Amino acid sequence: MTLVEQTYLGLHSVSLVNSREAFSTQYLGKNPNWYSYQTHMRRDFSVSAAVECLRALKQHEHAATLDNKQTQFICTITQQLDAYLRKQHLAVAYA
Repeated sequence: MTLVEQTYLGLHSVSLVNSREAFSTQYLGKNPNWYSYQTHMRRDFSVSAAVECLRALKQHEHAATLDNKQTQFICTITQQLDAYLRKQHLAVAYA
């Protein structure tokens, strides 16, 4: 399973996103079908999608409305996204 799939499924499981289309647009800044296409083609995050996802997650990170499960998932996935960018793309995301 790719990191983009883990991210979507995790966000969905903690009720931070309700559809693949919403994930594509709200968290990745892409068109509504981006996630479905990536998973169909067995691709992972692009650099721009990973950076945009980190930016969106950082905006949610300290929201007062988050429960502990949501906060914990956001913390975990932001660390994984940062590591992914460093390893796969030799990039450092400053979100």
